[in-house]
Amino acid sequence: MSQPRSNRNESESTVDTATGSTFLDGIEFLTGEDPDLGSFLLVVGMVTTVFIALFQLTFTAPISSLLTAGVLSVTVLSAIFALLLDSFGYFDQDATTTAGESDERTGGESDERTADARPWVPAGKTAAPLPPLVNFDAELRAFADMYDGELPEAFDPFISDYRRLKTNTRNRATIASDLRADLNPIGTLFEKGSEGDRIYEDVSQRLFRYLGDSDDHVTLDRVAFYDEDGNEADVATIENRPARVELGLTNEGEAAEVEVVVALYDDDGTTISSHTYAAGVVSPGVTKTIDTDVFVPADAQVASTAIRSSEPSGETRATGAAERREKGQR
Repeated sequence: MSQPRSNRNESESTVDTATGSTFLDGIEFLTGEDPDLGSFLLVVGMVTTVFIALFQLTFTAPISSLLTAGVLSVTVLSAIFALLLDSFGYFDQDATTTAGESDERTGGESDERTADARPWVPAGKTAAPLPPLVNFDAELRAFADMYDGELPEAFDPFISDYRRLKTNTRNRATIASDLRADLNPIGTLFEKGSEGDRIYEDVSQRLFRYLGDSDDHVTLDRVAFYDEDGNEADVATIENRPARVELGLTNEGEAAEVEVVVALYDDDGTTISSHTYAAGVVSPGVTKTIDTDVFVPADAQVASTAIRSSEPSGETRATGAAERREKGQR
């Protein structure tokens, strides 16, 4: 029977505390956010002195005396009010400490939760930009959502090497190879055909592509020929006239110096003409368009395109890569 009484007392105490806190918060505009009794009385005294001097110098007796008496009355009431607040412990609050402790409890925990929720983000280091082929942030977020933010231990080696990949640029091929090995235990967590298995397969294929021939990193998204009137046309219909060719390419790998070779063939597959167009250095994830003029001989029936990429320093990475033939813009 004593326990309910204790609960009632605690409840009443809580209500009283909340009421008092609400009242004290309501007068904060008078005392400031970090109140102090001495500072409050000092301000009251300074304001009193200013008003008394103003009234004495501006008005004549008996008006000045009446106004001075009024100011003194307000000063006395303010002092009494301050003493009452002090008796409530209002001026004893350590707002800075309270705020700091609150920040430590809420902000610190929030930062820790954020770090735990994204363990693949390098701590204290500036991550080097990743090529789209090996940027798996979205996939890791999807995996984390499947496990309510708590990834299984099978992910630990992959995440550790993925952080290395983000902070290194010279030996990324070696790290990517380690990532491919780290991926094997993750694949065992998902049933064939499930969402997790689909993401796993996508990551696996992209790693294989990154580790394979670099010519596969740059792709031609668009090859289009235009006649003299600016209309898109088939190569076979232009026939012995100047034309314009538009080449759209995207680099999903590391930065590369890219050239596109456009070759024209007759029906027998014999090369009639070949032109090389430089796209310059194409950064990871960048889509670039080459728009240039080309002469189409009368016998040209088929257009073929090939990508040549090399390291920005000049070392050739691939030649005759990503060949694409078109007849009638199929």
